[in-house]
Amino acid sequence: MNQIRESLYLFFLLLSFGVFGQKTITGTVTDANGMPLPSVNVILQGTDNGVVTDFDGNYQIEGVYPEDYLVFSFIGMEQQSFLVGEQTTIDVVLQDGANNLDEVVLVAYGTATKRDLTGAVSTMSSEDMETFPATDVNQAIQGKLSGVQVTQNSGSPGSAMSINIRGVASFGSNDPLYVVDGFPTQDISFLNPNDIESISVLKDASAAAIYGVRANAGVVIIKTKSGVSEKVVVSLDNFVSIQTVPQQIDMLDAPTFARFAMETGQDQGVNTLEEWNNPSNLRTVNWQDYAFDTGVKNVHNISIRGGSDRSKTAFSLGMVNDDGIVVSAKYKRYNIGLNTDYKIAEGLKFRGSIKYAYAETYNNLAAGFYGFARIFDNVPYLNNSGIAAPYDDNGNYGVFTDSQLISSSTNVIANALLYDNDNNSTTLLTNMALDYEFLDGFKITGKFGYRNNGYSGSSFVPTYFRSANDQNANASYSVNQSKTNQYIGELLLNYKRVFDKHSLDILLGSSAQKELYENIATTGQGFLNNSIRDLSSANEIINYSGTNGTATFASTFARLNYVFDQKYSFTATVRRDGVGNKFASDNLYGVFPSVAGAWNLDQESFMDNSVFDLLKLRGSWGETGNSQGIEAFRYMATYTSGATQENSGYVFGGSPVTGLSLASLANPDLTWESQIQTNIGLDFELFDSKFYGTIDYFNKSAKDFLLDQTIPAQNGFTTMAVNAGNVENKGIEVLLGYRKSEGDFTWDLSGNISVIENEITDLGNQEFVTYPSNFTPSFNTSWSGFTRSYVGGNVGAFYGYRANGIFQSQEEIDQLNAGAPDGEYQPAYGLNPIAPGDRRFEDINGDGEITAEDREIIGSPIPDLYGGLNFNAAYKNFDFQLAIYGSYGNDILNFIKSQNESLGAYGYNSVYTNVSQEYYNNRWTPTNPSNTYARAVIEDTNRNGRISDYFVEDGSFLKLRNIKLGYNLPLSILERFSASRANLYISGQNLITLTSYSGLDPEIGTATDIDGNGGVQTRGIDFGSYPNSPTITLGLNLQF
Repeated sequence: MNQIRESLYLFFLLLSFGVFGQKTITGTVTDANGMPLPSVNVILQGTDNGVVTDFDGNYQIEGVYPEDYLVFSFIGMEQQSFLVGEQTTIDVVLQDGANNLDEVVLVAYGTATKRDLTGAVSTMSSEDMETFPATDVNQAIQGKLSGVQVTQNSGSPGSAMSINIRGVASFGSNDPLYVVDGFPTQDISFLNPNDIESISVLKDASAAAIYGVRANAGVVIIKTKSGVSEKVVVSLDNFVSIQTVPQQIDMLDAPTFARFAMETGQDQGVNTLEEWNNPSNLRTVNWQDYAFDTGVKNVHNISIRGGSDRSKTAFSLGMVNDDGIVVSAKYKRYNIGLNTDYKIAEGLKFRGSIKYAYAETYNNLAAGFYGFARIFDNVPYLNNSGIAAPYDDNGNYGVFTDSQLISSSTNVIANALLYDNDNNSTTLLTNMALDYEFLDGFKITGKFGYRNNGYSGSSFVPTYFRSANDQNANASYSVNQSKTNQYIGELLLNYKRVFDKHSLDILLGSSAQKELYENIATTGQGFLNNSIRDLSSANEIINYSGTNGTATFASTFARLNYVFDQKYSFTATVRRDGVGNKFASDNLYGVFPSVAGAWNLDQESFMDNSVFDLLKLRGSWGETGNSQGIEAFRYMATYTSGATQENSGYVFGGSPVTGLSLASLANPDLTWESQIQTNIGLDFELFDSKFYGTIDYFNKSAKDFLLDQTIPAQNGFTTMAVNAGNVENKGIEVLLGYRKSEGDFTWDLSGNISVIENEITDLGNQEFVTYPSNFTPSFNTSWSGFTRSYVGGNVGAFYGYRANGIFQSQEEIDQLNAGAPDGEYQPAYGLNPIAPGDRRFEDINGDGEITAEDREIIGSPIPDLYGGLNFNAAYKNFDFQLAIYGSYGNDILNFIKSQNESLGAYGYNSVYTNVSQEYYNNRWTPTNPSNTYARAVIEDTNRNGRISDYFVEDGSFLKLRNIKLGYNLPLSILERFSASRANLYISGQNLITLTSYSGLDPEIGTATDIDGNGGVQTRGIDFGSYPNSPTITLGLNLQF
């Protein structure tokens, strides 16, 4: 306790060092005509804190030193800065024609001014982050940056988002490298968005190549907020969000279902239930009413920042408590952050950062395949007792009619509330750096970083009995635990010099990284009661597995930046990467170079009288690498061991003996994946920087993928790790904006659009890559093998049959059968033949019959274009933001539609499930000869629900991503409670979605398939995706 007390005392003592000598500055800001300017930013130079002027242009800022500079900035006007000195009042007149060409931008291992940038870099500031009430950093990025596609994979609380920079370029991971305060990592879900100061996205290879093998999918550099050289500043940011259900899928009620099931079952000779004879006695259970509910999300953040000219410290706390719109979906996260800068001596500086997060996720119904989907097609009643809810007034869970005819149905709400599916994770990220400046322009930096990730997931399925067909007699408990420790050490030598018209920046560096990981998964069953959650008390352990390993990287790199006369810029980088355990000694290292140049035409004499404030032409070429496509040691022959004959063992003397057997073939020629990218760009600002924009064309070619390739069976194996394949992404990115100030009204409108073409140009000796690879073509009831990647096509394209309407008559079927080789054009999967009303499929290969060979590419989840529109405005004390995000040309493979148009459970015989009202109203019957909706069947011998283009829908959408109205309390009110800023706001997220997609939400990223797998090859498949919720948010930001 004494140590804690002493630490807190020291912490606040450091914050108080700079209080003495501070003073308060007041003043008024006007335009050239003497009109007061509200909402002008007044900031202490070198910090991210300050105040804004009130309605009358007045401001008051405390804790200012005589040596400080105050910076005044306003959209559409020239930025001005003033030395405080002995003044206590500073009145400012801002002139039209602001530009931010000297704005400092984060780049790899340093910063650069906007004018001198040679690469394709998109940026965001903390002010941009504040426009969206985000709990995930990527939420705030969506729709703001060209060339960056951010997709919410699921609306489930705490769910991950996928981010693709300039397209899909690998069959493995397409996630970018994140660099947080200098530490490279693959995940930032633990970060508190409120801690972010700035973000830079490095899109082209010249900007990213210095990160080498880890930069193949782009780089996102994040800097968190640091302390300030002023009095202690306390900020409180809080909001509460009310989340609503976007829509429901209209399913049949109980009486209609009973009549429909009885009629269809009797017509097709399938058993029915007695209770269906009296459908009016049945009480409807609308499962969606009980699965969905209004969700509430609370977010609270506090930060304390302060310091002196010698030390600066920032401390933050954050909490997220998100109860989602689906029963049992909950997420909690707690964040702690500490940043410190300390000037040890002249030229010697220490920088440190600590980020810690603890997160809990509880998600039964919305997790995995089928759990969420089951709420739609469950039979819409429990039994004939009249219960119209999943549970009665006494809290007892209702049971289904005890019949095999509905054995696929279960009380999913009861399961969601009874099962325990808990996941918790911890993340600790620490960075330390020591900078020493010496001689003239030299700086040496030593850095050390450490990251620890801990994960513990548990799932308990209790014993219960509701009926003979809805019971679990043997409780099971599964535990999955993993731990990762990551270390990085770097040494940098930097030389910067400006002389005459020349500016030189040289960087040399080396980096060493090590990652240790381990995972243990155990499942036990047979517990004395449902209160025991201890594997040692299990009657038996039915599964135990574990993995561990080490990954190491060793790198050296260099960069040269040269600028002449502020007109011509040149950048060259090179990085040499080595990775342990992946490649043989001849291929252990990879070298990744890049070059880039820029020409500031606006600085030329022939542009002296032009309207351009900036006109810059950029060009770049570079190469990055990747080693993530395979596991360690795949270049070597590997062996497996075991004591059973199925697992390498053998019998000797009547007893099993552990043995070894070859598990995979060696390939010593394995080497790095590589990616070459060229970029041509144009940056411009004109009319006093009111109109601005960026245009980029890029061509990104990835080759030598690390993947398992099919080999002849005589080798003893069917696959082997090889380098094969090439994918190209080329496209155009455009960002255009206009900003202006007119009296009390200022506004900034910007839009971005990205057009990308994705094409596989080579797959080695393979014709295609199928996902999942274990798909059996002859069993067409399985929704597996749903994507296939061909040369000439897209990565992860949908693969299936072409639907060609509905058979309208037996004569039509007979005529096709007559021309079929075996007398059957469309073979039946069962005893009953194909009949009128069944879906007809196209004979693609023209052999006269429908087989697995008649499948082809039927759609692609990759959009033709995506982009966003963003509008920010301020009028007097009011501020307003609007954000629209959209995607065009992408398809969705809708599994839920397949499920909801089948009266018989998909993949089963003689088992009833519910259907949608739309299907029921429009299905084929002899009196309603629909050519779209197939007939109702219990035993789907035609496999009407097989994967076909009938279930592929246009996934294009346009979303009102965010709309926000805020009010800044005037200075006269703030003075009463010693606050420098108070902003009240109300905002809405996902309030409007324009789309033709029939599902709950068209924003679908990477899905999870029936085996629990996911990735780029399950992108755009709706297996019951948790929808993004229309949300209303109320918030308050305070600063003292």
